[in-house]
Order: sequence, then C-alpha cells, then structure tokens
Amino acid sequence: MRRSKADAEITRCAILNAAADLFAKQGISRTRLDDIASAAGVTRGAIYWHFSDKESLIVAMIDRVNAPTEAAMAALNTKESDTLSLDTLKQVVVDAFSRTYHTPAAAQITRFVLRYSLSNETELLNAHIEHNRKVSFAHIKQFIEKAQNAGLVTPELPPECIASHIRSHIIGLFHQHLSSPPPGISPDDVAASMDLVLKGLRPAPK
Repeated sequence: MRRSKADAEITRCAILNAAADLFAKQGISRTRLDDIASAAGVTRGAIYWHFSDKESLIVAMIDRVNAPTEAAMAALNTKESDTLSLDTLKQVVVDAFSRTYHTPAAAQITRFVLRYSLSNETELLNAHIEHNRKVSFAHIKQFIEKAQNAGLVTPELPPECIASHIRSHIIGLFHQHLSSPPPGISPDDVAASMDLVLKGLRPAPK
C-alpha cells in the first residue's frame, strides 16, 4: 500500500511538472490533457485518476504556486510581536514576486488567476480563486493587527482598510509586471515600491 501511494504521488507530480512546462511554453488555453499526458509519460486515464478535468488540474497548479507564499505568511503570523518587522512582510511579497519573475509557469498561472478573478466563466475556478483571496486578505489583516499592537503601524486606520490597501498594491505590482513587455518590473522594483507603501503606514513621529 505504501508503495502504491508513493507511486501515485510520483505520477501526480510528473503530471503537474509536465503541465507547468507546457503552460509556460504554449499557454494554458492551448494545452490539452493529451499534451500533458504525453509529456508526463502517462496515459490520459492516469490524469483522470488524479484530476477530474482540466479545471481541477489548474486548481492544483494554482495551489502549487501559492503554497510557498501561504506558508510564509502563516509562519510570519506566528512570530512574537517583539520580533515583528514590516520588512518581513515586504520580503514575503518580494519572494513571491521573484518566483513569478524567474519561473515562466508561475507567471502563466498568476496571469491566469488575474484574468479569471474578473470573470465568472467557471464556478470551480472562481470559487477557488475567491477562497484564496479571502485567505490572503486574512493573513495580511492578521499581520497588520499585530503590527498595530506592536506600534509599527498607525492605529488611525482599521486593519481591514490597511490590509485592502496593501493587497491591492501587491496585485497592482503583479499586473504591471505581467502586462508589460519583458522584462517587466524587477524584484528590486517591487522591494522599493513596498518600502514606499509600508513607510506611509508607520505611526507619525511624536
């Protein structure tokens, strides 16, 4: 049984790796399940064993791209208030952007998410993207609440407002990069932009 589960996980990873490579090379809409099966060295039936359809495979790819950032934000919010720093939030954003900047598959998935977040084309994908949006917003809001309690962020605005402002700015950075001619904006540009945003949130000097 263990061997069977291990083999199944190997096959699933091979499918996701093949999908990432093809999505990066030819785009998501032009990639067929048959193409992915051929690239992964598996049958189409093997894909259906792991994923009910192309949409569920895309959901898995979205989760794969989001996982490092979600883990970093969750870890960030476990830090004690006395070790909290706004620079740690900036670094999480820069790291997430760097993965998109340096990984074509991550760029394709992020572009896809930005497009689908403004449409109602498929219930499954929109529901998943909306769930991820809520999770991301909750992570940022929790961080801002802790930062306000630690005196790092102005208490004059509610954390919901600040979290919305930060998240909107982050989305804008990704959109600017992905909609610009290569090479787009750089991770250093993102770091400088986040510095400007976070600087404006610090309490006014007494």
